[in-house]
Amino acid sequence: MKIVYTGGGTSGHFYPLMAVSERVKRLAYKEKLIDPKEYYFSSKNLDDKMLKSRNISYSYVPSGKRRLYFSLLNYLDIFKVVAGIVVAFFKLLFIYPDVIFSKGGFDSVPTCIAAFILRIPIIMHDSDSIPGRASLLISRFASRVAVSYPESIAYYPDQNKVAYVGQPILDKYTPEENFNRIAKESSRKNILIIGGSSGSVKINDTVLSVLPELMSRYNVIHQTGADNYTDVKLRTQVILESYSIEAYAVYPSLDLSKIYREVDLAITRAGSTLFELASWQIPSIVIPIDESVSRDQMRNADSFFRRGTVKVLNENNMTPNILLNTIINIFEKENYKKMLDACKNMGIQNGAEKIAKEIISICYTHR
Repeated sequence: MKIVYTGGGTSGHFYPLMAVSERVKRLAYKEKLIDPKEYYFSSKNLDDKMLKSRNISYSYVPSGKRRLYFSLLNYLDIFKVVAGIVVAFFKLLFIYPDVIFSKGGFDSVPTCIAAFILRIPIIMHDSDSIPGRASLLISRFASRVAVSYPESIAYYPDQNKVAYVGQPILDKYTPEENFNRIAKESSRKNILIIGGSSGSVKINDTVLSVLPELMSRYNVIHQTGADNYTDVKLRTQVILESYSIEAYAVYPSLDLSKIYREVDLAITRAGSTLFELASWQIPSIVIPIDESVSRDQMRNADSFFRRGTVKVLNENNMTPNILLNTIINIFEKENYKKMLDACKNMGIQNGAEKIAKEIISICYTHR
């Protein structure tokens, strides 16, 4: 049983791939199958330590992308895609896996095109409420398409092969089955601030502008992103001279699995972390990336907003006072209970199990 995972460039693509791999291994062990041989094809190795610990072989495949704005790189990247198809073709021919699992996105396009030429079955998963161009392209080659949002099914030409399965989430980021968050009545609330894996200068700056007011009311856990950490750390040293340092903790990155249980409210981007927060029943303030950079996040945020689990702030219009007042408003008892109940009723599904079963089923039948 040989499986190739493809897609990457961001943690929102990479870690769902690893979540599926996690379940494939578990099912193979449970069903007493031979341990699968797994490979990861991508233009970037985001977590070499994780791949090695799981015995997944990394293989470089060049790729390009299509930007939403005018850039000469759009034309140069066409050659990268063509080169990626050639590289992936010969690497797949040598391995000849039973199935390809693609997380969508431009990084997986070369591998999926090469797999289609070689008649290797493809399963694709897309995490956005409205699929991007790369995902729609890959879906034409795929035998199965899985999605995180039920409303995204309507955007695919062949809906018969599309299924709503939810978001693949790593075990460590998934609460126990009977987890039930209880709203705190009197103790200080804990606010988690995360601007995506790379951080967000805009979110960091806005938070620091109201940090004294936040610390007077709440405990703040702030993940800045590695590139922003030194700057934020230096700026907060002056602020913290007059306030209890116990009310604020700043980190370049965090193992969120260790703190989700204690978080009462999150301030975040609109990536795949939204599914983790909802599964832990954490109401959130979502600040999507500007649409000129990514249209996906605004649509994802709107989907969660319609379900009542988040409040959405426009990055371009957000001021320190708007952010502070939104936090205070959410923590009013009835408002918080309403959002908390919405999280509990959302019915977050962990798609990793369903996708893993389909992968193994295809491996049984592929020759």
